[in-house]
Amino acid sequence: MALAAAIGRKQALAARKRRQEENETRVRFNNDDRCAGSPFHFDCTSCSADIIVPENYTRKPDLCAECDLLKRLGWIE
Repeated sequence: MALAAAIGRKQALAARKRRQEENETRVRFNNDDRCAGSPFHFDCTSCSADIIVPENYTRKPDLCAECDLLKRLGWIE
């Protein structure tokens, strides 16, 4: 999916709101229950989207790609 920010601020923030609502009931992964070599799953702190990183990640991501761009544009805190 193309980054929502490419379509404008109003639409991007509306897309973020939809992601927040959709992710309220999403099944969360427990990384402790996964077998060795499995990717890690984290929740975006802004919209609760699932962020998947490889087992050898070096930095825990706080935001998904969509929300990261919105933050860099100054549209969210």
